Amino acid sequence: MKNIEFATFGGGCFWGVEKFLQDIPGVIDAVSGYAGGEFIDPSYDDVCGGITGHAEVVNVEFDADAISYSALLEKFISKYGTTNIHNLDSVTQYRSIVLYRDSEQEEATKKVFENIGANGGKKIATQITALEKFYIAEEGHQDYHGSCRVKD
Repeated sequence: MKNIEFATFGGGCFWGVEKFLQDIPGVIDAVSGYAGGEFIDPSYDDVCGGITGHAEVVNVEFDADAISYSALLEKFISKYGTTNIHNLDSVTQYRSIVLYRDSEQEEATKKVFENIGANGGKKIATQITALEKFYIAEEGHQDYHGSCRVKD
């Protein structure tokens, strides 16, 4: 039996983040969506229009016996947390963001960030906030990796 947990991260175009996370051993599923804003039940057009405050994010289902939340977060931060992947700092929906679900994830997130800073890592440009609500993106945005350029 798997020890199922969830995490929610955003780091630019959700298509690239989704693909990156899906390829990590221990990840069961990754679903694109929206979170971190005030707008109720946003659409892709709403989010891209900049009127919602939401970021494009990925809700990750993972087996915590195969990969811990902290290890998953470290992988995400190493790829998406130190710079804005699209260099579009003024575009709210593409910001780097970690949305914690409970006090354990909040503490683990702060510890990972502290450890990266203490080890001389690059400055982390990632927002940390509580997950209020995750809105799943439209079906056409799920498992769609074709046109999103992912920075290596």
